[in-house]
Amino acid sequence: MDKKIEGKKSIKGTIEVPGDKSMSHRAVILGSIAQGTSTVSGLARSRDVQSTIQAMQKAGISIYEKYGKAVIEGKGITGFEKRKKAAPLEIDCGNSGTTARLLIGLFSGAGFPARFIGDASLMKRPMDRVVDPISKIGVQITSNKGYLPIEIWGGAPAPFDYTIPVASAQLKTACLFAALFIGGSSVVNEIRETRDHTERMLVLMDADIKTRNTLQGKSIIISGRRELAPLDITIPRDISSAVFFIAAALVCPSSEILLKNVLLNPTRAHILEVFKRMGGNIEVELIDELPELHGNVRVRSSSLKGTVVGGVEIPLLIDEIPALAAAACFAKGETAVRGAQELRVKESDRISGIVDMVRGFGSKIKELDDGFVITGKTKPDKGRSVPAKFKSFGDHRLAMAASILALNVRGTSMIHDAECVDVSFPGYFDELEKHTAE
Repeated sequence: MDKKIEGKKSIKGTIEVPGDKSMSHRAVILGSIAQGTSTVSGLARSRDVQSTIQAMQKAGISIYEKYGKAVIEGKGITGFEKRKKAAPLEIDCGNSGTTARLLIGLFSGAGFPARFIGDASLMKRPMDRVVDPISKIGVQITSNKGYLPIEIWGGAPAPFDYTIPVASAQLKTACLFAALFIGGSSVVNEIRETRDHTERMLVLMDADIKTRNTLQGKSIIISGRRELAPLDITIPRDISSAVFFIAAALVCPSSEILLKNVLLNPTRAHILEVFKRMGGNIEVELIDELPELHGNVRVRSSSLKGTVVGGVEIPLLIDEIPALAAAACFAKGETAVRGAQELRVKESDRISGIVDMVRGFGSKIKELDDGFVITGKTKPDKGRSVPAKFKSFGDHRLAMAASILALNVRGTSMIHDAECVDVSFPGYFDELEKHTAE
C-alpha cells in the first residue's frame, strides 16, 4: 500500500493512540502463566501483539475478548510446563522481535520444546544475544548461526547470575521469564537502565522479585517456582505511537493536540524531556501511577533548537529516534544522535533509513556508524517542484516518521509500503488524516 500525504498542514484535536505495545506483550505472556484468569483492558491491537497472542494460544492458552477486555486463562507455572513432554511446536513470530526473544526465554525456562521462525525481516535479525545466555544455564537450544530458526529441545536450567552485555529490555525480560521456572534465586544485572515493564508487572503479580541499585547499575533478583497472581489491569496508551503526533504538532505551524492516557513510565517517556530541552511546548498532566505512571500530554507548535542525544539516554528512547530525526529537520542548528548502533538491527537498518528519509525530503544529514547529525532549518520544501517519495523499507516507525516530514513539504508526498504501520499502529494514517487541517 502506498500512502499519499498532502503537505503544509497543521494538526489539531484530542487523540487516543493504541495501548502500549511493550506492556501488551508482557501482559499476554505473564497472564498465560499466572494461576487463574487475567483481564486486560486497552490491549494493543497491533500485528506484533497478535503474533504473541497466537503463539500463546498455540501453546494451549485460552485467550479471548469479552466486554471489550482481553481474557487470559492462565495455567500457572506448573500447568504451563506440563506441555514440555509433547511434540515440539512451531511458533511463527511474524515481524515481532519482542515475541521471539521473550518467548525463547519463557519456553527455555519451562523446558517447552519449540521451533521459532518469523517473516523475512525477522529471520535476518540477530538472536544470539538471547541464545548465548540461555545455552549456558542448561537449556538445549540451537540456532541458525545466531539467527532464526531457533529450536529448544528441553534441558534442566539452573539458577544463574548474568550481566546483560548490551542495553536490551528484551534480553533482560527473556532471562527473567526463564528464571520464573527455575528453583532458587537467579540474578540479572544491567549496566544501563532499560524499560522496566517486566519488573513492574511481576511485582503486581506477587512474584518473588527484588531490585537493588549497585555501583555498576542495577541487579534484579528473582526466585522461581512461585505461582503468579492473575492480572486485572488497564494498559495506558503507547508513548512510542504518540511520539509521531507529538513531533508533528511541534513542527507543524498552528498546531495543538491533546493525547489522552499516555504511558509516562520514566524509562519510556524520556523523549518528552528531549523535546522539552529542544524548546518544545509540552504540558503533562499526571492521572495515576497504576499499573504504571500515565497521564495526558498537551503539545503546541514550537520553535525547536538542536540537541545532542547519546550515552545513557539511548536505551530510554531507542524506538522514538525516527520521530526525533523528523522533528530535528525543523530545529535550528545541529541535532546529533550517537551511541545508537542498535538501530542498525531493528526491523530495518534504521540509521540508513533515516538518512535516506531526511535526504529524500531535502534536508541535510551526516551518517555515522552509530547515529547521525542533522542540520535543521533547511526548509525541506524549498525549490521542490515534485512530490517527495520515500520507501519505508517495511519499517513501521520509518513510515510514520516520514509522514511528519510530508506534512511540512509543499504538495503531495508518497510513502511506499505504508501498510507496515500495522505492526504497531493499525489505522495510523486514518488517525493522522482526521486530525490534520489547512
